[in-house]
Amino acid sequence: MTGEEIGHKHKGALPEVRRIARAFHALTKGWWGGATRRQAWFLTIALAGSLCVMMGVNVLANRWQGWFFDALEKRDGATLWGVVAILPVLVFMTAGIGVCIVLTRETLQVRWREWITRKLLARWMGSLRFQRLKASGHEPANPEYRIADDVRMTVEHLTDLVIGLLTALLSAIAFFSILWNVGGGFHVSLGGISFDLPAYFVLAALAYGVFTSGLITLIGRSLIWKIAARNEAEAAFRSTLTLLRDRAEEIAATRRAEEEHTKSGEAYGKIVQRWLSAIRTHGHITWITNSNGLMIATVPLLLAAPKFLAGEMSLGDVARVAAAFGPAQAAISWLVDNFRIVAQWAASARRVVELAEAMEQLDGLTSPANAQAFAEPSAAQPAAGE
Repeated sequence: MTGEEIGHKHKGALPEVRRIARAFHALTKGWWGGATRRQAWFLTIALAGSLCVMMGVNVLANRWQGWFFDALEKRDGATLWGVVAILPVLVFMTAGIGVCIVLTRETLQVRWREWITRKLLARWMGSLRFQRLKASGHEPANPEYRIADDVRMTVEHLTDLVIGLLTALLSAIAFFSILWNVGGGFHVSLGGISFDLPAYFVLAALAYGVFTSGLITLIGRSLIWKIAARNEAEAAFRSTLTLLRDRAEEIAATRRAEEEHTKSGEAYGKIVQRWLSAIRTHGHITWITNSNGLMIATVPLLLAAPKFLAGEMSLGDVARVAAAFGPAQAAISWLVDNFRIVAQWAASARRVVELAEAMEQLDGLTSPANAQAFAEPSAAQPAAGE
């Protein structure tokens, strides 16, 4: 089934994405077991720990901003220079933890991709399945592209998505507490009716995040399937050029160069059409993301202005709330910033899963037990790191 066919059948359908996620999990979870489990869990825990430490440093940096602006407001030079002296320590801590995150993230991506590629390649080459699949007439398009490129893209996108999601959860815990404690409530008077609105900034961040997330989902729901169709066209074009090179002598002898040139042009024409379709949808999404980038820096200042003018917040409190509003809102609207990556991951993961399922069907392996057997390292094909 092509990306376009899936797009018509499942356009914007979350059940299909969940099915892909479950199948990909069953296919790849074996890296955290067997001979590679120590390496896998060490990298996973080290990465998660580094993200937690980075969030702690970010909270400390938020507190530093409060000290700095409070000292400015009071024109307290001694305190101000004491606060400035702490800055190099914060910079060093931020840079050091950032290095740890980069090293653990990229190493995890390389090692996990290595494990998946070894398993798929062993399965595809074993028992001449690459030949049998082609002869069966049910071979997914461009299996070599799925093994070489789609596995890489799936692993990279999924790792970055999980990192982003964990960061969003940590941000929600850390920065919502700042909005709650520092921002406090707000006294509202309308038409002779007065009441206190608790957790003023928290409610504003929630409302803003839910609104932008819902809007981006509505506008960009078709992007997943458009990217899938685009990737299918890219793979088909590459396959056309590969066949052209492999059959060069035959084509020259039969004088079919012009015909093959026409086929290549048509294949590339499909790429252009599908790219343009995805670009248009991405353009619609960019209306929201770019507007959000400006508003997220402005909204908390507008919300804090009445309380600052009323003397209920110091300048340091305004700075802290403004700095916390962005990460807190980003935690809610995580989908806004990552919808395109989700679409790219789903498109690539579907192609990897289709190849694995085609090989299982070829051998009559349809039970979960057999799928698990495929995911575990075999004696004949040692896993990476053995």
